[in-house]
Amino acid sequence: MDKIKRITKGENKALEELFLLYKEKVFRMALAILGDRFLSEDVVQETFLRVQQNAKSYQFRNSEREWIMTIAHNIAIDILRKRKKEIIQEEITGYRGAPDSVKNCDNDIGFLQLMEPLNELDRQILSLHLISELKHREIAHILNMSVSAVKKRYERAIKRIAHEMEEH
Repeated sequence: MDKIKRITKGENKALEELFLLYKEKVFRMALAILGDRFLSEDVVQETFLRVQQNAKSYQFRNSEREWIMTIAHNIAIDILRKRKKEIIQEEITGYRGAPDSVKNCDNDIGFLQLMEPLNELDRQILSLHLISELKHREIAHILNMSVSAVKKRYERAIKRIAHEMEEH
């Protein structure tokens, strides 16, 4: 039986299974968008709370992964919009002055540094494809873009990262 259907019937084990399956993908996508480990952890928590709350409204025409990643993406973007109003631009766009606790996390900071030269939309596309393993078609649906635009931005982002890596 589908995990989301099981959640609607009150099976907490199904929610736990979804959480274990997608928590890392949700976290990495949120990290790419927000650049903050703690806020990204909040996105993970909020995402699965909303999955539980909205399981009955889930429409089975989309994959559960796409539905979950759409929820997570929307939460992360909402947080980002709120942060933009509250903090200065430098804190939003860069992590050069990150605290030591963030710098010491090799995988996550390496991921952030890799994505640093990209604009917000390109970071989202790259993280949705590489980290969340969504297809370009699914990304296009989430971001309300054409598939060809997603593919083109993805290709350009990859080329830009490759160019940056050659220079260093």
